[in-house]
Amino acid sequence: MLDCRSEITFAAFQKVTHELIDDLFLLVKPNGAIIEANDKAKACILSENNTNFYELFLKEDQQKAYKFIEMLTKSDRNGKERLTHYIGNEKITILYKGSLIQDDVVLLGELIEQKKKNSNSADSKINYQELYEMEHDFRNFMFQELEIGILAIDRNNWIQCCNEHMAKLVEINSGEQLVGKNLFEMGSEHPLIIHMEQMTKVIRDSGIVNERFYYDEDSLYQVRGMFFESDNSIRFVLYDRSHQQRFENLLMYKKQMESVSHLAAGVAHELRNPLSVIQGFIQLSTVTKDFSKYYDTVISELSRMNEIIEDFLSVSRKKIQKQKQRPDLIIRSLVHIIQSECLLHNLVFKYHFDESSQQAMVNESMIKQVVLNLLRNSIEAYGDKKEHRYIRLSGKEESGYYEVNFIDHGPGMSPEVLEQLGRPFFTTKDKGTGIGIPLCKKIIEEHGGKFTIDTEPGKGTKIRFCLPLVEEEKFKG
Repeated sequence: MLDCRSEITFAAFQKVTHELIDDLFLLVKPNGAIIEANDKAKACILSENNTNFYELFLKEDQQKAYKFIEMLTKSDRNGKERLTHYIGNEKITILYKGSLIQDDVVLLGELIEQKKKNSNSADSKINYQELYEMEHDFRNFMFQELEIGILAIDRNNWIQCCNEHMAKLVEINSGEQLVGKNLFEMGSEHPLIIHMEQMTKVIRDSGIVNERFYYDEDSLYQVRGMFFESDNSIRFVLYDRSHQQRFENLLMYKKQMESVSHLAAGVAHELRNPLSVIQGFIQLSTVTKDFSKYYDTVISELSRMNEIIEDFLSVSRKKIQKQKQRPDLIIRSLVHIIQSECLLHNLVFKYHFDESSQQAMVNESMIKQVVLNLLRNSIEAYGDKKEHRYIRLSGKEESGYYEVNFIDHGPGMSPEVLEQLGRPFFTTKDKGTGIGIPLCKKIIEEHGGKFTIDTEPGKGTKIRFCLPLVEEEKFKG
């Protein structure tokens, strides 16, 4: 602001700008906010709603105005620029002369061209003032009304604007609390703020769009950062994808429950064996009058039953959080269930797992769900086939991943079917839903892994998925 010694001096300054200066006069902040304007400026280009210099131009002309003000604020010299306004049906071109005084910009404008649209021309149908007002309303609607978080930082990472939805998502009372603060000096521990800090460094180095997803329990957020070369600013747009994520979690849980219901018969069959052993030894102990002789065997069979039940229940638990775990132990815990299911359907089951020397960041129930979905697909694929009914499951470490291979000798798939297989709701089964394989692939990819299918008609199917290992957390099994 100008350094005025008293209210009287400032009043005199206003009188000069309003009455004695023939040119348009504007006093603006670097962000475009209009502090003062003389009567000529108000008559030519301003209205009651105009409070920002940049909003006096159509969108395609704003960049030129930005660069002009930026040049004045970044140097000690004066400058000139020809800028065009559209007021109603009129086109007004003004030669602006500008200078920086302290932190504000003084603009003097000379009217050099004013054209009224010909009432007979096609252009007369365009009311540029209405067009500007509509665009202004639309931008305000995008900024405040849509449930999209918006945050912009300048070349020095100072926050220029933040809408209320962004404030809500980062757990701040109001967007105004963030405006004027430096993104890297806020000291916020909110994960979304930390993501934007990390993305800023990447965007500054690369100059390209950067996008990330943040996942927390039932919440999923998509953060997109865009770089604007004209002023080296970065604008973040944050989308709340939680409704979509909750639907997908519900869909996955539905598949889990279907797997549990299918596995129940196999688990019941598996439990019958140790129960028969326990019953036999208890009956035998009543004859021999010596229970201690069979105590260890009974306890061993009870432990086996408890292990089977625990593995069965772990499939149905609705866990969301990821934890560091050995992937081989997760797959190995399903052996009892897979054995019982294969026995029930007259399938030979073979397995081999190499021990993992490292952990993976995984959601245990999701990974188990993948294996059980593949098991169910293979069992259903065999149908009435009588020969070569086997399933092989193996695991090994490979190039920073734990690789799991699931192989069957079913009918296989044609290239045409394989091409369609990843599409949701595509199925070759009469009562299938078509969500099994796409869901498995999505779960593995959300874990940062890879999911591939190798199949050929008449030669069976091999499905391979890999989970990334956490290299810095090495430990002994």
